[in-house]
Amino acid sequence: MTEPTIRQLSLEKRSRFFWFLFGVFCMTLPLLILYTTGHRLSFDGDASTPNIVTTGGMYISVLDESADIYVDEALTRGSRLFRSATYIQNINAGMHRIHVQRDGAYTWVKELPVESQIVIEAGAFNMPEMPQLRPITKYETANGEMAFLSDETTATYFTDATSTERYVVASTSRAQRALVLNEEYDFVASLFAATTTDTRSLWERYTAGQQRFGFSTTSSRAATNTPPVAGDTVLVERDGELYARYIGDAKRLPYYYCIVNYDASTTAALYGEHVAKAFTYYRSSTTTPLVYQEGRVCRQEIRLDRHWQDVLWYGFFPGSSDLVLMQLEDGLYVTEIDDRAWQNTQLLYPGKRFKTLIESNTIYLKMDDTFFELVPEIAQK
Repeated sequence: MTEPTIRQLSLEKRSRFFWFLFGVFCMTLPLLILYTTGHRLSFDGDASTPNIVTTGGMYISVLDESADIYVDEALTRGSRLFRSATYIQNINAGMHRIHVQRDGAYTWVKELPVESQIVIEAGAFNMPEMPQLRPITKYETANGEMAFLSDETTATYFTDATSTERYVVASTSRAQRALVLNEEYDFVASLFAATTTDTRSLWERYTAGQQRFGFSTTSSRAATNTPPVAGDTVLVERDGELYARYIGDAKRLPYYYCIVNYDASTTAALYGEHVAKAFTYYRSSTTTPLVYQEGRVCRQEIRLDRHWQDVLWYGFFPGSSDLVLMQLEDGLYVTEIDDRAWQNTQLLYPGKRFKTLIESNTIYLKMDDTFFELVPEIAQK
């Protein structure tokens, strides 16, 4: 029995096969190049006549991983690169509306231009609609529960907020005798007592500076204050306004400081009139000039929208260099530095009669003689 043998293809057949594959490669190469550069076939309008459209992508980071991301009102299921970041591809070039939402929280909304062959970035945040407070009272029970001495007190504090922990009301002398002193209360009280920052509002410091220096056009925080810094970003005051200024390596400027190219009319249409005016101003600035890099033009500071209110206190949101806390005349807010289209601002706690302090990434509020930790996350049930 003879073993089977495999006959080689003739030179002519091998040549034909080679040229066939080469032809397939030549025909598909342009399609592959178009695909990798963000071009797609679109059947919108006439299903029988496809059009070639250019696409880009979005990289959306979120503070709350349970939030849903919508692009042009359609729920998207982009690729989760990390637990808190989503990559969305194949988005047609042009203006798109993104909103990020979850139950019980404010909705984050942004309108951004998507450029062909470019991935844009944005960072969303969703603060609780109902403020969440953890009480820190002077007394506590033997079981560690916070203790208030009056029903009227709790009614005042929790009218527009909810408590993250159980508490008791010891309104009788017998109940109060069973309470013990709370050491955490003394600790937080010492933090507020040790605060040496200027207690005047942003506008009060500005007007005081004008009177002192003969109507000077600049103002700064009092000498006892250290400007808040997070990473390579610092908060500064100028002309009665609050700015976020990047002080790090210009090559590492955060994405929201930059736009693709610059033209006054197109910038206003794509990012908002306020952004166009800012870039026009910084073109002639000698202290914070524009930075040009790889097809982008970047400014080095962004004005924070205070909604025509005075700023009583400010600081960075714990653990972030992209979000800022501002205590305005009607409450404590979280605002993003990113002002493309607009700056999203969300209310953390309403009211006027309280003081704010941040220590070890914790937000503390002082109301009368009682302290609270303000919890910015929605409690998981």
